[in-house]
Amino acid sequence: MRADPLDRLPPIAPPTRSGLRIRVIHNPRAARRRHRRFAQVLRQLHAAGHEVEVVETARAGDAAGHVRSARRAGVDLIAIAGGDGTFNDALQGVSPDTPPLGLIPLGTANVLAHELGIGTRPARIVEALTAGRVRSVLPGEIAGRRFMMMAGVGLDAQVVASVPRPVKARLGKAAYVLEVIRTLLRWRGADLRLRIGDEMLEAGTAIFSRGRHYGGRFVLAPHCDLFRPHLQLIRFPRGGALSVFLRFLVIPSGQLVRLGLAEERAVASLEIVAPAGEPIQADGDIVARVPATIRLCDQPVRLCVPAG
Repeated sequence: MRADPLDRLPPIAPPTRSGLRIRVIHNPRAARRRHRRFAQVLRQLHAAGHEVEVVETARAGDAAGHVRSARRAGVDLIAIAGGDGTFNDALQGVSPDTPPLGLIPLGTANVLAHELGIGTRPARIVEALTAGRVRSVLPGEIAGRRFMMMAGVGLDAQVVASVPRPVKARLGKAAYVLEVIRTLLRWRGADLRLRIGDEMLEAGTAIFSRGRHYGGRFVLAPHCDLFRPHLQLIRFPRGGALSVFLRFLVIPSGQLVRLGLAEERAVASLEIVAPAGEPIQADGDIVARVPATIRLCDQPVRLCVPAG
């Protein structure tokens, strides 16, 4: 029997100091609108006697590089101060000996923070970082790139592909609302074809979830569990842009699957085979184009989570 990769993790070495040595990987663009939250977290970490090193990101790939060098720097844990996209970038630098990853959520949606029950209160964030509770998660993987919460193809990926980063940084979630309207005016739907083993499926939009939440606190995949090793496919039926959009409007109610407006099913892996060139988003950034294979990554990631 194949060993569960979650059982192959090295033990977490206790800190040799009275406090933890924490490397904070800080995305200043994400923090611009949430400077007070970030400052409060840093103050509380310092007040508790922890040694904090802040390193900033300036471009894509910087967060992954800071993660790779963390073991050589002798840190006890790495805190990602940014949004889901910053965490996704950091995730690409994880190796088996990487220290546990924690969150200082400063982004637009902070889906992972809500999934883990961290939220956005500074005291809760500090507690999650320093309580010493660490759980292992298998990320998803698409075209060789890991993702922690979700990937998508169809309407949501089209919207992500069209939102300029400066507009997203300035307007936050409002930027997505405006872009949805613009996308609906020009998009004619996506006739997606998905292959699961020998089965071929059609879809108007497809979302591949590792957790229950989507777009922040909204529950999209009610039967999903981040700590169980499977992906959930949320398949929207074929139809025009308006048909797909009306289903998206139901997501905040948490009833999309229960009302039969989309199908949820567990999958080990699947292929998106058509239409060629369609963008695929993961954790809020475009990372690949169709065709592509989505599966679970073999290498687990250790996450700092709240004690209760």
